[in-house]
Amino acid sequence: MTRWFLAAGTSTYTELEPIDGVADELERMNRLFGETLSYETAPALLGRSADAVRRELGGGPERGFGADDTVVVYYSGHGLRCGERHYLAGADSVEDAPAATALATEDLVRLLAERGARRLLLILHTCHAAAGAAMAGQAMLGQIAQYPDTYQNHQLVSLSVLCASRAYEAAHGQAFAQALEAAVADEACGGTRARKLLLESLVDHMSRRLEGQHATHATFLSEGGDHAFFPNPRFRELPDGTPLSEQGAGPWPAGTGFVGRSDALARLGAWVSVPGGPGHWSAITGAPGRGKSALLREFHRRLMEREDARDAAVLLVDVRHRDLEHMVARLTESPLRTGSGVLLVDGVEEAGSPDGGDDGESRALINCLTELAAARPDLRVVATASRQLVLNSSAVDQVDLDREDPRDDMVGHAARVLVEPEGPGSRSGWSAEEARGAAPRIVRRASGNHLLLRLIALRMAAAPPAPGEAEPNEDAGSPTVAQALWDLLRARSRDEGEFRKVCVLLTGLAFSRGAGLPWASGIWPGVATRVCREEEPLTDDDVRRALDVAAPLIAEGVDPAGRSAYRLHHEEYAQALRDAAPRGTAARAERVMRDERDSRRREHPDRRRDPCLDEQCGKSATDIEEDALARALTDGVSAWMRWAYGQFVNRMPSWMRGFPEMVFIGTARGSVVVQTTDGQGREAVTVTARPGSGLYIERVGHQPRKPDRDL
Repeated sequence: MTRWFLAAGTSTYTELEPIDGVADELERMNRLFGETLSYETAPALLGRSADAVRRELGGGPERGFGADDTVVVYYSGHGLRCGERHYLAGADSVEDAPAATALATEDLVRLLAERGARRLLLILHTCHAAAGAAMAGQAMLGQIAQYPDTYQNHQLVSLSVLCASRAYEAAHGQAFAQALEAAVADEACGGTRARKLLLESLVDHMSRRLEGQHATHATFLSEGGDHAFFPNPRFRELPDGTPLSEQGAGPWPAGTGFVGRSDALARLGAWVSVPGGPGHWSAITGAPGRGKSALLREFHRRLMEREDARDAAVLLVDVRHRDLEHMVARLTESPLRTGSGVLLVDGVEEAGSPDGGDDGESRALINCLTELAAARPDLRVVATASRQLVLNSSAVDQVDLDREDPRDDMVGHAARVLVEPEGPGSRSGWSAEEARGAAPRIVRRASGNHLLLRLIALRMAAAPPAPGEAEPNEDAGSPTVAQALWDLLRARSRDEGEFRKVCVLLTGLAFSRGAGLPWASGIWPGVATRVCREEEPLTDDDVRRALDVAAPLIAEGVDPAGRSAYRLHHEEYAQALRDAAPRGTAARAERVMRDERDSRRREHPDRRRDPCLDEQCGKSATDIEEDALARALTDGVSAWMRWAYGQFVNRMPSWMRGFPEMVFIGTARGSVVVQTTDGQGREAVTVTARPGSGLYIERVGHQPRKPDRDL
């Protein structure tokens, strides 16, 4: 697969006003796509006539693209409107005669389609750009549907546009190009876990920087998800749940600084290597804070380092605040669906709603893991769970961390955190000798709690000892996780104001579900501001500081839309923040999530639904009522049509041949209906229900009777 970037534009015209800076803009875009996004580039077509641009970008089938190639075309210059058409002005274009002297925007798409481009992004930096995008997309879709044979051998499968201005707006100077460059470079559009930058995230980020114009985008054809026209330049292959503070510790899986638990790791390694009896799987159990997740993730890292890692697939699934459906979907998408390997499941006791109180989802996961282990002897399953969930189960082999004697391990871990608080390679003001002397005292204060030990050690690492300074008072007893959390955040914050903003942003994460909240499009700071009733809105700079201050406490994952999303690294942190929040915050968080989802739908009705906000909203009583109504309407309409169908078939047999079968689909609001046309002109309709909702399908048809004899 090759990524191609082609740039064209005009700054000086025979009949039109000149535009400054186009040459510099095209050069800058070539660097952005060539150096940052790893596209193959060509010299920009600058100052050409419309016919010259047509010849250069067309070029005929001998200069065709490969079936897996991605093509991005960037055009900068004057945009002309005439009737229902939009034109790209060349050097010799005349404003009163665009059809004869300019390049119709939809023709630009046709030129690339004839060369075999299957995945095409058109970027228009012209006045009235959105009008040109809409006309081009509609014209191409109409032509493909009407003449499918013409495009059969070079069928577009993905077509999107990115525009510098709305249909009736002018594009000013080089602001659009500068905003695009800034959006790609900003981690607010994608941290380190997202593989691609979504067009809608880039557009939202750009529009906040633009004045007097608004960037827009549209997707006319898709392969079942936005194509990665903008690969994330910051992407790193990291396991889910890695704290931000450890993401810079060299290329994973080179090491995470994990210390101890050698016996438990050896037992797990032996367990997955030697086939067990049918129905058996292994559970890592222990009280909160014992390090179950840390052990599972270290085991995952070591499995990935093994020489035979390529021969047996390894899948790590985080089900915290998620349901059984999420685990099944991840398993179905992986090689473990049919092949042998190891399935690691983290956070079983924290599945379901973040409010807790009901372990129904956790028990459903336990039952599924037991059935999976029984049905698939080629699959080894390891999961973290509370002892109560697997108590008295003969199908589970336990690695109980409460029965371990981790003192030596904990001393080594405390010393490592004091010296390297941000992971291997980082440095604090503590020497190795000072850390070894202080570590036993930290372990005594932690009273066997690994999570508390880490918080205390990180707090001490943030304030290295001065010469002659008194040691901490051990008689004060062990702090709670909440107390240690506040102490750490205060020690890492510059002042009380920053500490407060960090707590507000973390509180927003504490009441989130699944992968957490994405920073892109301002979702995380916007939600946190409203949940905590802040008078002043939180900014991107506030988020950057929070990610720095709370780096050891935050993990980055990927939300259902493919964006980087953030959550608290451990459920105990989230619970401490929820306990400290005023009464009624949970209900307000639920309302804020729904309001955010609904307002974004109203503001951008042309965009698809946001699966992350759908996940955050859960299922309310209104949703249940809508599901029931959808089912009742489907049953009622299909019953009436079944009667009507029978009447028509009996009285008008010819009518039956035109409508051999009808399908009624009922679903609640928020579902997605997509109609597509293949290369042969056949149409298909895909209906995707809103998360938590159902599809109610009724078929009405008539099976013709087989004739008694051939005629």
